[in-house]
Amino acid sequence: MGKTDKINKLAEKGKTDKLAALAKDKDREVRLAAIEGLQKTPETEASLNTLIGMLDDSDVEIRKAVVATLGYSRGSYVETHLRYCLSHEKDESVLEAIQESLAKIKLAGK
Repeated sequence: MGKTDKINKLAEKGKTDKLAALAKDKDREVRLAAIEGLQKTPETEASLNTLIGMLDDSDVEIRKAVVATLGYSRGSYVETHLRYCLSHEKDESVLEAIQESLAKIKLAGK
């Protein structure tokens, strides 16, 4: 069983701590799969801490995945971090993803 298969099983079981650790793996594909897996538990403390900590990752694709996953969360904590990123992010595709996540959060709050 490969790492991505393992990640899918961990996500199904809600093993947030293990997914959070894999989100810091040196393999980009493993990191992206773990971030996607964290969508299943977007509001747990481990998920939020991991994802918020990755908002300044050097890899644009990682930042976009993190922002998209944060769009499944709720609350002012996430919104505050995403709004901060709006004023500091340089990549247009990440900025677009931030706008989409903020809109998703706003719609879910209604």
